[in-house]
Amino acid sequence: MKIYCKWAAAATSVLLPGFALAQTSGQRPPADSTKTQRLGTVEVRGETVSTSKMTVSAEATASPAAVTLVGRAYIARQAVTSYGDLLRPLAGVSVSNFQLGGVAYGIQMRGYVATEHARDIAFFIDGVPQNQGSNLQANGYADLNPLIPEIIRRIEVVRGPFSAFSGDHALGGTISFDTEDRLPTSLTLEGGTYGTARALGIVGLGKPGSKVAAYVVLDAAHGDGYRDNGRDNHLNGLAKVTAALPHGTATLRVQAYGDNSGSASYLSRAAVEAGTLSRRAAVDLTDGNQTRQQNAVFNYKGNNPNSYFSTTLYVLHHNFPRFRNGGGGQRVDRDERTYGGGDVRYTRITTLGGAPTLLAAGVSYRADAASDSRFPTVGRVRGPQTRQRDLTLNTPSAYAQVQYQPLVRLKLTAAARYDRLYYDVRVGSFDVASVANTTTTTNVGAFNPKVGAAFSITPVVSLFANYARGFKGIDGYGDLPGNASLGLSRLNSYEAGFSADDATGRLHGLLTAYHSEQTGEVQVDPLGNLTNFGHTRRQGVEVEGRYRLAETSAGPTVFGNYSYVQPKLLNEAPDDGYVTNTPRYLATVGLDLPLLARSAGVSRLALSLYDQLIGPKYLDQAGTMQTSAYQRLAGKLLYTRTSWAGFRLYVQGTFYPGTGALDEMTFLSGGSLLTAPQPKGTFTAGLKIPISGFNSTQ
Repeated sequence: MKIYCKWAAAATSVLLPGFALAQTSGQRPPADSTKTQRLGTVEVRGETVSTSKMTVSAEATASPAAVTLVGRAYIARQAVTSYGDLLRPLAGVSVSNFQLGGVAYGIQMRGYVATEHARDIAFFIDGVPQNQGSNLQANGYADLNPLIPEIIRRIEVVRGPFSAFSGDHALGGTISFDTEDRLPTSLTLEGGTYGTARALGIVGLGKPGSKVAAYVVLDAAHGDGYRDNGRDNHLNGLAKVTAALPHGTATLRVQAYGDNSGSASYLSRAAVEAGTLSRRAAVDLTDGNQTRQQNAVFNYKGNNPNSYFSTTLYVLHHNFPRFRNGGGGQRVDRDERTYGGGDVRYTRITTLGGAPTLLAAGVSYRADAASDSRFPTVGRVRGPQTRQRDLTLNTPSAYAQVQYQPLVRLKLTAAARYDRLYYDVRVGSFDVASVANTTTTTNVGAFNPKVGAAFSITPVVSLFANYARGFKGIDGYGDLPGNASLGLSRLNSYEAGFSADDATGRLHGLLTAYHSEQTGEVQVDPLGNLTNFGHTRRQGVEVEGRYRLAETSAGPTVFGNYSYVQPKLLNEAPDDGYVTNTPRYLATVGLDLPLLARSAGVSRLALSLYDQLIGPKYLDQAGTMQTSAYQRLAGKLLYTRTSWAGFRLYVQGTFYPGTGALDEMTFLSGGSLLTAPQPKGTFTAGLKIPISGFNSTQ
């Protein structure tokens, strides 16, 4: 309890200087959420600045909801060895590494489980939905391994279901990644513990101000892994072209990604703690995964900020065979799917009755074709097929949002979204007799209204509140065969809070409380055992803050966040039990500290550190078993030369004190307590060298 209170106080104290500043700053940030400053002839992209909730704007931070926005400066400061490290420091986000090679991480927000591959958060990259409904691993499986951190322009996190632009899977929230349109030529070389080696080459094409620009990226990495059979090798190629058209900007991005990895799987925690089983052991040395993904994305956005169309078109192919031994012998599951679709949206900022007004409306369509096959294997040698299921899912959607500011201090927001899901599931003759050779066809709809309001207390501090509905689609592979009458799982969410953002980007603060209830919630543990939770409730609070101690953009900055959630089962009585596998609280404190600035800023040395406390998780519904709270420390020492744009030399590391290396991924399955041990510490050093091409934002 002492450590819990200590972190809560530390995180909350980050906000206090900022709220004092809020009383004296009187300017609102512009709708453009990114500020730049010029150093000589090099334009440097600084911190992102959240748009005020009192501003009529299409920016998510202007909505009456808990939203966090970070940009390239944040990404450059993080100790990043995988995409999960980009999200760990953010408020209310918990990341769990399964130690399964190229398998997607467990990412959790707002009390949703950390053991199901981020299934209850809607993910987008350049507007393309990443969740895979009815995947063998999890319904909503989100594989972000093809993401390349060095090309990300910004990350936007909307906690809760308020976003009208997200449909299925957006229960805990929505996380969107946008990639850069222009990048300079550079070479990055990296090496670290456990055989880590990586080379990243970027070739930039086009001059500053040119109407057409492009870049090509090749990312190759190898790792031996902390645990036996933990090797991982990937090759990632991406190309993006951006063209300025007479009335807008269009981009085309294509990518091919391949990964081969081992899989150490889960060990008995009791045996590891007793020393009878090495924490680096693997269950089966022939387990592993192979991922092959190809995608193509087209984006267009009009130039007029007050009236424009935006369009996203995409197609993606994902092939994922996974050999795994869960204790009853090895098998291979192959999930292969192709999906494509698009989104067309019109946004207009105008006045209605003399009051600023935003109107945004759009339609989207997604078509999925997936195939699931299963074979028993021994050392990857296949036996007779035991499963074949094929699924098609078509999802047309329509949505609209209105923002209306009748008073200077009051802004109202109303939105609605309607999704229709058309399922067709065909089961082959290899399956269990009760569903073999059957076809199940059904369609279900979800109407989700969202309303909210924001009220200005001071020129910088606003009060906001919202109500929103969300939904979870049906698991077509696992639930629909033989049960065509299944409906959607529904979520109702209420939220209220305060936000504080000044125009300079020196201050950001957010305090929010929420209450949500979901019907028909189902959890599947990492070994495939299903638990029907039924009706569930989550109540929680979240606080985050960042404050720059000096007026200069390069000044020292302190930051922190804290979140608490109580996830309950409501099947029979108000206190029936607990939702398992979700940390009850998260707390982070950290600082960004400039250590050296010489020759008028030509040479710079900076240190970024954060210390994160992850709270205990209930392992059973009765609450009699739980993990311990644990810490995770991360830091990066970064040297740059602004006279040589893009040059970076860095050392970074992470460390788990105490039992944290076991607690991050511990769960109860079939009465056995299992864990996926993490390394106590990892270290990486890297060098980024600008080579040629045009100067661009860094």
